[in-house]
Amino acid sequence: MLEQSTTTTGSIYSAIEEKTIDLCLRKGMIEGIKYYWKEKNQQTGIRQSLRLAKEDVETLLRTRGLRDAVKQPKNKTWLVMVGIILLSIAVAIYFYFRAQIH
Repeated sequence: MLEQSTTTTGSIYSAIEEKTIDLCLRKGMIEGIKYYWKEKNQQTGIRQSLRLAKEDVETLLRTRGLRDAVKQPKNKTWLVMVGIILLSIAVAIYFYFRAQIH
């Protein structure tokens, strides 16, 4: 009976791991970590830290050689910088032509 319980628990964990990998590959690392964290907390009943869940997912992906295949969160800093530069240019042009009129 104990052997059957261990097998069932192992298959639940492997199902969570498979789904986590699938989510990471399809939707990105953040979605995979959120799913893994939520499912592990539900299955074990023990509150696992999000940082530990992130490390577990990264280890899981690394052991399967899929770390580079996962979409990383996009950094939109360059977009903000371009917007600030364009706004600055627009303001400079506005004040230049306004000064020409007066």
